[in-house]
Amino acid sequence: MLSLPDRSRKLDSDGLGERMLAACRAKEGDEEIFNPPEYTTIIMGALIMRAGGQISPESLEHLRALVPQVNCNARFVLPLNDEGFRSPGRAQFLAALDHYQAGLARSFRSPRRLWRSCFHCGQIESDVGHVLRKCSKCKQAWYCDKDCQRGHWRDHKHSCVHIGERRMINV
Repeated sequence: MLSLPDRSRKLDSDGLGERMLAACRAKEGDEEIFNPPEYTTIIMGALIMRAGGQISPESLEHLRALVPQVNCNARFVLPLNDEGFRSPGRAQFLAALDHYQAGLARSFRSPRRLWRSCFHCGQIESDVGHVLRKCSKCKQAWYCDKDCQRGHWRDHKHSCVHIGERRMINV
């Protein structure tokens, strides 16, 4: 298994990462029932950022432009209808684009190895410099600060249920 620096070098050698993005971009616009090609391009971009690969400024702008084109669900969706982001994932991907540094691996986890990002702006603890706050009622949503929590309330209030009152898990 390749180490993270080795993966980064492999992606950057001969422009492999850009070629993989180009292959995904070539399929955009195709009609796919269960897997929108635009979302596949976004996932490829996230994987390249995670491995610390180089992404050209043009590709970064293209990835940013794709985000509004991909369906985003704030609540539970049946697997057959799940063809895009959950709202925290969209915000997290946009934050990753904002904080992208060529050659540096982007962690989508907090430093304590937890999958936490602000449900409103998508930033992780290392982006904001402090521990994220969890929703005091449902204990499932995380926020940078009270402003982000207030800004996300309109979307979050529908799924904000105390853990003892839940009927199903939103995965």
